[in-house]
Amino acid sequence: MLRETEEGDLPALYEHQRDPEAARMAAFTPRDLPAFLHHWRTRILGDPRVRARTIVVDERIAGFVSSWTQGEARLIAYWVAREHWGRGVATAALAEFVERVDPMRPLDAFVATSNHGSVRVLEKCGFGLVAGSAETGPDGVEEVRYRLGSP
Repeated sequence: MLRETEEGDLPALYEHQRDPEAARMAAFTPRDLPAFLHHWRTRILGDPRVRARTIVVDERIAGFVSSWTQGEARLIAYWVAREHWGRGVATAALAEFVERVDPMRPLDAFVATSNHGSVRVLEKCGFGLVAGSAETGPDGVEEVRYRLGSP
């Protein structure tokens, strides 16, 4: 289900993040193509500390999972194309990623409080809500932190 993310995956991943319903659920503002490509080429594919995997379902790109270090924290993010929602794809991909790709703990994820599907995925994969982590960013979106492992 997961394989190393390659430059050739970027067009499909770009289209996924442009889906208005998915962007609303994730509380994410889609990037334009030049900004998207720059971010992925320099901050993800161009950084050896980042682990990025493409989710493949039925030989088609279904999304991605990635992890990186920010300050003292190891963070994780994922995105699954809407046509794969409700089929267990996100849960299976995240479970595989945390088991085989990034064993570092703790591993944190930020999620919009309104994104109930993503909250369920994180909880199914063993992440727990970090008490007192709710924050409202400058964009007005309330997010919470989930953590896998301790402390």
